[in-house]
Parts: sequence; structure tokens; C-alpha cells
Amino acid sequence: MPRVVNHEVRRREVAAIAAQVVVKEGRAGLTVRNVAQAAGCSTTVVSHYFNDMAELFYETYSFAASRSALRIERVLEKDPANISGLIEAVLPLDKERSEEWRIWFAFWSEALTSAQFAGEQRKRARHSVERIEQCLHLLQQSKKLPTLLNTAQAADRLAALIPGIASEAIFDPQKWPAARQRQTLRSELHLLGLQ
Repeated sequence: MPRVVNHEVRRREVAAIAAQVVVKEGRAGLTVRNVAQAAGCSTTVVSHYFNDMAELFYETYSFAASRSALRIERVLEKDPANISGLIEAVLPLDKERSEEWRIWFAFWSEALTSAQFAGEQRKRARHSVERIEQCLHLLQQSKKLPTLLNTAQAADRLAALIPGIASEAIFDPQKWPAARQRQTLRSELHLLGLQ
């Protein structure tokens, strides 16, 4: 009797393997052959689940984004106003988050020339700003932030700070360990007036 394979589960498994290829070899290393070799299968199997490399790369990006989203959800379920936890959920503070940033940086380079990828990046960035602003608004309501603080502007600043810290940490990890990333975030939150 032939083995029944869940198409979506297998597709996610291949995307997870492709993510590791991107982490180790960059976007240029993402080929059907390399993914098949890492998965221990034929190129035909990889091609069966993805129409082209753009689709495989998009799923790789989505794989990293979904891991990040789960961490964010866990933080906000405990405390919807936990701005530090929200931002730390995406900063490259450990191996998993550093790997996600490597995938995102690779995706952003593709988004420079792909309208579809650029649109997806814009959508995710805007959603990130909205989540940050919601946290800031809750903190303002509970009197932990000044009432005159413009939460929309503050959210924009914090959202821009995240990839800045991440790029420093990815390219100079000795200079930007987790402790320095957290300290920089705390300093910025202090400047906003967080008590």
C-alpha cells in the first residue's frame, strides 16, 4: 500500500530545510539541487511541491516569519502591553532569531526587484508598527507613558530601531551581543518616557 503524504506538511518541511540552506549559503545557495540534497530527496520531489524558485523562497520567508509570529503571540497573550517582550521576540538574541534575520535580509534583497515580495514586506512592516503602537497605547492608558507622547511616531521610531539593531548584531555579533541589544532597547524606551 503506498504511503499517504500530507501535501501541506511535506511542503512546510521542505520550506524549513530551504530556510536552513538560506541561513548557511545565502540566497544564492537556494537551488532545487541544494534543497533536495539537504532534504535527502530528489530534485523532482522539491519541484513537486513548489512551482518555481520564487515560490520556494517566499515559503522560506514565510517559515521564518511564522516562527517569529508565534513568539510574539506568546508574549502578547501574557501581557498585551509588553513592549520590551514584543520587540525582543524579533531581535536576534539567540540562534533561532539570528537565523530568521539572515532569511529576512536575503528576502529584502529580492524585494528590491520583486513587486510581490516588496508588497509582502511592506504589509509585514506596517503590521509590526501597528502592534508596537497598540502596546504603546495600552502603556499610555495605564499611565506608564506620558499622555502627550505621540504613539504613532514612537511606534515608527521603535520599528525602525529593530532592523538597525538586527543588522549590527548579525554583522558584528561580538560587538552587539544580546545584552547590548537589550540595553539599547531599554535606553530607547526610557527616552520615550516609559516608567
